[in-house]
Amino acid sequence: MKILTLFAAVVFLAGCQANSKESDKKESGEKGTSSIQVQVVQPLEQQPTYDLKLPGELHPYESLDVYAKVKGFVKRIHVDVGDEVRTGQVLAVLEAPEMDIQSTADQAKSQQLDANYVVSKRRYNRLQQVQDKNVGAVSELELEQAYGAMLRDSAALQESRYSHKKTNQLKEYLLIRAPFSGIITARNFAVGALIGDTGLPFFRLVENKRLKLKVTVPEVHAQSVSDNTIAAFTVLSKPGTNYEAKLKRNAKVIDPVTRALALEFDVPNAKEELNGGDYTDVQLKLKRDHPTLFVPTSSVIQSQSGIFVLRVIDGKEIERVPVKLGQQTAELTEVFGSLQPQDQIVKKASEEINNGQIVQIVK
Repeated sequence: MKILTLFAAVVFLAGCQANSKESDKKESGEKGTSSIQVQVVQPLEQQPTYDLKLPGELHPYESLDVYAKVKGFVKRIHVDVGDEVRTGQVLAVLEAPEMDIQSTADQAKSQQLDANYVVSKRRYNRLQQVQDKNVGAVSELELEQAYGAMLRDSAALQESRYSHKKTNQLKEYLLIRAPFSGIITARNFAVGALIGDTGLPFFRLVENKRLKLKVTVPEVHAQSVSDNTIAAFTVLSKPGTNYEAKLKRNAKVIDPVTRALALEFDVPNAKEELNGGDYTDVQLKLKRDHPTLFVPTSSVIQSQSGIFVLRVIDGKEIERVPVKLGQQTAELTEVFGSLQPQDQIVKKASEEINNGQIVQIVK
């Protein structure tokens, strides 16, 4: 009887110890699953207007190297560096005596051929009159030869006249004129110099009454540019003075090398306050053409392995989602990736939270 009682007591104590161990395991398992607690937020869909600061450069509206079309000696120069010129104004005069000789020779040849044409035409007309009055008085061969001679002399006369006209046209190129109104910024020759085949321009002419502000916008902001985009800018030579310009030309194609979009803004400069070639600090007012997603800046992890946010799946499991960054405000960052407005994103992300890790959402 004592043996049976002792055996029952041993069995009871063993059962109690087993239940205690199982309870401890369960409690420790529950604590393991709730050891990491996170707060979550949902991405916000927004379409705000934002500012983008970029460097830019002012360029003359037109800029041109003026060359001499014909070879000759510089006879006179009427302008110099810094002079303002008008469209068609004579900048310099060249001389080429051989052109005068060629023009005189062409004129004399033209007069000779004109006389030949007059003679051949009269001969053909007389033969034709005789043939009309007395059929058979003139042979058909003779009449055809006279007609051919008249056509040949007519063609030679036309060629000579065009040759003379060409020579006179080349003489016009001895006067170097301004193709548009602007300022002379360079002169490379002096009186007496032989020009025409040196490869150097005679003058450099720029239009400074109007300027072009050239800016390149990074690819990520390209879709935020519209026809109404305004550029506010300042120049180093006039600190504290603000200027504005409206978008005039949009390349609409991303440059494959710079991965940027080229823009041009027209800048009136009637008072010539600005100089072509000035560097500028540009601030653009941009707006996306459709709403995009924003998350708290604290939700974005930037590491050596990439840029990503942490999404909570089924309310418990972490998934790292790669994203690309857009604009940034004081508290929010624009993100592009496989995200939806209804996703749950960890508010304060950390690199220590691994992909697939189990977490507990807290308010």
